[in-house]
Amino acid sequence: MQNSKIEKEKYIIVDWLSRLGVEFQTGFVVINSQLDEQPILYANQAFYDMTGYSETDVLGKNGSFLHGEKTDKVISEKIRKCTLSDKADTFEIVNYQKNKNPFWNEITIQPISVDGGKHRYTLMLMKNINDRKREEALIQLQQEAYTGIEKGYMLGSLLENVCRIIESFFKDGTTCTILFIDENNKFRDVAGNSMPKGFREFIDGREATPESGSCGAAYHRGESVIVENMLEDKLWEEYRDIAVEYGFKSSWSVPFLDKDGNAIGTLGIYFPSTTKPDEKDYTFMERIAPTISLTVKYSRQQEEMLKLAYTDRTTGLRNRNYFMIELASLLEENKEGLVAFLSVDEYVKVVDQYGHRAGDQLIQEIGKRFGLATSSKEALIARFSDSTLALVSLMPLDQIPEYLEELAKLLAEPITVRDMELFLSLKTGVSIITAMQQDVEELIRYADSALSKAKLRAGESICYYENEHDEYMMRNLRIANELTAALRREEIKVHLQPKVDMRTGKILSFEALARWNSPELGNIAPDVFIPAAEKNGKIRVLEQNVLKQVMEWLKNRQEHNLNLQQVAVNVSADHFFHHSFVPNLVDMTAEYNIDRRLIQLEITERIGFVDIEAARKIFKQLTKYGFTSSVDDFGTGYSSLSYLQKLPVSEIKIDRSFISKMHETDTLAIVRTIIQLAENLDMTAVAEGVETEEQKQLLLDLGCHVGQGYYFYRPMPLEDANLL
Repeated sequence: MQNSKIEKEKYIIVDWLSRLGVEFQTGFVVINSQLDEQPILYANQAFYDMTGYSETDVLGKNGSFLHGEKTDKVISEKIRKCTLSDKADTFEIVNYQKNKNPFWNEITIQPISVDGGKHRYTLMLMKNINDRKREEALIQLQQEAYTGIEKGYMLGSLLENVCRIIESFFKDGTTCTILFIDENNKFRDVAGNSMPKGFREFIDGREATPESGSCGAAYHRGESVIVENMLEDKLWEEYRDIAVEYGFKSSWSVPFLDKDGNAIGTLGIYFPSTTKPDEKDYTFMERIAPTISLTVKYSRQQEEMLKLAYTDRTTGLRNRNYFMIELASLLEENKEGLVAFLSVDEYVKVVDQYGHRAGDQLIQEIGKRFGLATSSKEALIARFSDSTLALVSLMPLDQIPEYLEELAKLLAEPITVRDMELFLSLKTGVSIITAMQQDVEELIRYADSALSKAKLRAGESICYYENEHDEYMMRNLRIANELTAALRREEIKVHLQPKVDMRTGKILSFEALARWNSPELGNIAPDVFIPAAEKNGKIRVLEQNVLKQVMEWLKNRQEHNLNLQQVAVNVSADHFFHHSFVPNLVDMTAEYNIDRRLIQLEITERIGFVDIEAARKIFKQLTKYGFTSSVDDFGTGYSSLSYLQKLPVSEIKIDRSFISKMHETDTLAIVRTIIQLAENLDMTAVAEGVETEEQKQLLLDLGCHVGQGYYFYRPMPLEDANLL
C-alpha cells in the first residue's frame, strides 16, 4: 500500500517537473513534506552519482541517511523547518556519501504545489561544494594565522587549528599531527590534539631518519610521501606495532619549509582505513604546507619582535608600550581603579655612583617587591622610563589608600645594590580611573603630573592629581591655542637632517623635521606641539604645511640646477587615512613640478593596525604614483611582521633609543635582529640618533650602512641645507 502511494506521488511529481520543462544540471530530490517522516519521492541521477547511493537506498527514506558525525545538527534542524514552511532558502551542511566520505553539500530548498494545491512537496537541489570549501579553508587559515600571531596566540594553538581544518575534509577517525625536527634531528610534537596521547608520546623525541615512517621520509626527501598500507610498507616496518595499536591503516605526509627551502617539519595525516588521495586531496595537502611554513616563520619573528616591543630587556619588566596597550584594554571594563607613577630619589644616586646597570638592578628589585602586593594581585607593573615605574590596577576607590600603603611597606626593608644598603624614599603620583575619566593619555599625563609634585616634597610622599593645580595642563592649553595661530602665521618651519652612507659620508637623502619658535612661548619641542596638533585636529594642516615647504625647497633647487635628493616627510595615521591624502599629495607634486620619487612618506608602526586593508589600498596608490615609504621609530610600537610583509615599505628606521644603548648586550641583539629583518625583507635599515664614532662603526659591523644623527649632521634650516 505504501509503495503504491509513493509510486502515485512520484508520478505526480515527475509529471509536474516534465510539464515545467526544467532541466536541472545538479542533483536534486523531491520529498513529501506533508508526512512526518518526509520521505524522498524522487531523486535524479546526478544525486545518485554525487552520493553513491542507489534508488533502492533512497526512495521512501528520510534524508537523514546522509548525516554523520560532522553533520551540524543545528543546520539540519533549520533545513527540516524550512521544508515545512512555504519559504525558499539555501543552506550549507556536511553530508556523507555511501562510502562514508564527508562532503560539503549546498542545499537549495524550493516548496512546490501540484494538482491544484492538493499536494505540497519540497524540491531540494544539491551541489557538492567541497572544492570551494577547501579554497575558503586555505584563505581562512592564512587570515587566522596572521590575526592570531598579532594577538599573541601561541604557535601550537594556531597549528592545532590547521589540524582541525584538515580533519574536517576527510573520513571520521582521520587525525593529523604537526612535527618539528630540532637541531639534533629529533621529532618534536607541536600539534595534533585529536591524535592518541600514547602515539604522540611515542613519536616525540625520536630520531627523524629516512625510514622513520611517512614523516621521516617526507622530511629527508623534501617531498610528499603517501603510504596507502602502513601494515605492509617498509617505511613503517620499525613502527608497525604502534600503528596497529592505534588502528592506523594509511598515512600521508608533506614537509613544510623555511625561507631557504629547507624542510623544518612535517604534516602527517593518518586514516583508520586504507586510503589513497585523489588529485584534489593531493593538491589540498600540498597547498596546506606553505600556510604552515608562513605561520611558523611569522610566529617566530613576531615572538622576537613582541619581546622587543613589550619587555624592558634590562629588567625583564613590562615596558611602556605594553603598559599603554593593556591600560586601554582594562579601561574597556568600565571599572574604577588607579594609574600610579612611582619613583625613588635614590635611583639618581645609584646611577651616578655605579652606572645605569646598577640603576636597572634597583628598578628590577622594586618591581619584584611591588609584585608581591596582596591587595591587588591583578596589578600591572611596567617600567615607564629609566627611573619611573607605572602601575595600573582596577579596584574600588576606597581601597586605593590601603593598596598604596602596602606598596610603601614593601620597600620598608632596605635594598642592597653593590656595596650600598639603601632605604628608599618612594614618590607616588596617582590619577583615578572613574566613569568620567577613561582616557588613556589623560590618565598617564595626570599621574605624571602628580608624580612631579610628589618629587617636590621631602621624604616619602603620595600626590593625587588635582585639575585646578595642574600647571602642565594650563601650558598644554596655551600651546593648543597658540598652535592654530602659529599654523596660520606659518611660524612652524622645516629643518632638514641628512641620511648618510656611513661608509663614505655621502648624503643620500634628507628627513624633514618641524620646528616651532613661538614669539609667545619660545621654542616648543616637537614632542610637545605635535601631540597637541594630533589631539586638537590640526595634524593634517601641520603636515601639509611641512610638505609645502619641502616642495618649495625642491622646486627652488631644481630651478637653480642644484642636486636633487629625496626628502622624507612624517605622516600621521589621521592624515594617512584621510580621503584627500593621496589626491592632495599628487596635486602638490604636479603643482610644484616635483618628481614623486623625491618624496618619501615616513609612517609610524601603528598605521598598520588602524585598518590593514585600507592601508594596503593607499600604499598601492602611492606606489603607483611613484612615492616610496619608510617605517619610522621601528621597534618602539606594536611591531607587526604581517603588515611589513603586506605593505610595500622600502625602509625601516631603527629608533634612537636602541642606538644609544648598543653598548648593552640585549639592546645590541635587538639592533642586530632589526637589521637582519630588514635584509630578509629586502628593505633598507636606517639607524637614527647616531652620535659617536663607536656607534657608527658598530652599526657598519652589523651590516647597517645608512645612518642619521648628530655625529653626521644636526637638523638645519632649509637655507643651510642649500649649502651642502
